[in-house]
Amino acid sequence: MSTFSALEIGKRALQANNFGLDVVSNNIANANTVGYSRRQAIQSEASPFKKFGFAVGTGIDMQSFRSFRQEYLDREIRKAMSKFSGYEVDVLFYNSIEVIFQEPSDNNIGEAMNKLLYYFDELSIQPESIGLRENLLSMSQTFVERLNQAANDLHALRKQANTDIVNGIDEANKLINMIAEYNKAIAISKDISGNDALTFIDKREVAIEELSKLGNVTVSYENNGLANVFINGINVVTGPSKHTLMVQENNNPATNESTLNIVVYDERKDFYITVNPTSGKLASSQKHYNVLLNPELSTGGFSIMQQLNRYANTFAETINSIFATGYGLNDTGDVPAGRVLFESNSGEPINAANIRLSNIRAEDIPLSATANTPGNSDIALQLSRIMQDGQFLDGQNPMEFYSNFIGRISQNANESRNAKNASQLVVGHLNSTRDSIMGVNMDEEAISLIKFQKNLEAASRIIATTNQVLSTIINLGL
Repeated sequence: MSTFSALEIGKRALQANNFGLDVVSNNIANANTVGYSRRQAIQSEASPFKKFGFAVGTGIDMQSFRSFRQEYLDREIRKAMSKFSGYEVDVLFYNSIEVIFQEPSDNNIGEAMNKLLYYFDELSIQPESIGLRENLLSMSQTFVERLNQAANDLHALRKQANTDIVNGIDEANKLINMIAEYNKAIAISKDISGNDALTFIDKREVAIEELSKLGNVTVSYENNGLANVFINGINVVTGPSKHTLMVQENNNPATNESTLNIVVYDERKDFYITVNPTSGKLASSQKHYNVLLNPELSTGGFSIMQQLNRYANTFAETINSIFATGYGLNDTGDVPAGRVLFESNSGEPINAANIRLSNIRAEDIPLSATANTPGNSDIALQLSRIMQDGQFLDGQNPMEFYSNFIGRISQNANESRNAKNASQLVVGHLNSTRDSIMGVNMDEEAISLIKFQKNLEAASRIIATTNQVLSTIINLGL
């Protein structure tokens, strides 16, 4: 220690408190910076030295520089955020589904089916009415159009799910690359005490949190501060190295089923590992594409598109099978003409997308069970009783099946909304807790600012006073 120990102490005090002032100023400046963790300069008394046999203090030293970031809260927020983001996508999806089916309204598929069967009931009383026959064909066309529109909209929604997955993969790969780059920066940016650069750590954590919105992310930290990142247990970042996510389309030629998987390849792309997140935006979009909107679903589960196709096919084939046994107003032969009301526009089995009204005239609608008896309505009676057929599909009549089908969609939609609201509360609580710990409190920082300012003024006074004393001593020639 210099003979002018008071000057040295004053200098150290100026440096330490000026550093503290810099830290506080940085906290205030970044109060609204996303992901910023409050910093604190930890000071300690410098090692003493002996003077006149006594241990005399030598001022202040900077002991350490800390961040208030907590790994536990970061981990819990990532988990909650992943679930919340997935439910958000589900809610938007089901909102679109409810618009497609127009429930409840007078223009939905169920109402069109009801009115169609109502005309068969009316024709069982007045089988020779051309007006009722024309109304029947008109309502049949409306029913077909409702099915076609719903199928086309669901197909467009499935294409959107495909696009969302591709866009999500692109976003995930950008975030994975950012995390690996931040790991590189952290590895070469240790400070004088060997600690990591907190700025890069904060930015890396923001990128990891954004990645967690896309899939269920877990993180492990090495002793050197680098982060290893996993999606659904599959490693995507190891220190400065990374893997690239890709979309893999799987086509089953036997069932014509198409599904999408999310995979990572090894560095030489010799083999791939399936990632398929279980939560987050990617998981939800995958579920929509692979299950809920998959018309050829072969793994079980609830497919909206598949159920709608079953409904359309069963309804059309049931009516067609009865139609084929009847006679029109002008039919005279002994053998029924085998006419149908619905057909496929593609030659394939009838479904909601390809169903269309056959080229049949009103007078040719086969409502009679025998030829040359235009007043006979046996076929019309059979058709009107379809509404009460408890074995129509899955042990239900047409309206029961359709109502339960729509009810299942509504139930899933409500569950998604409730789950979203619940997870939003969890995310909000966790964020509030984390902000209270690592966020910048302007009142506290203002107090620290005043404290460091006063300490700087006092340290300056030490130097000024010591300078005056030393000048006096020198002038006295002591």
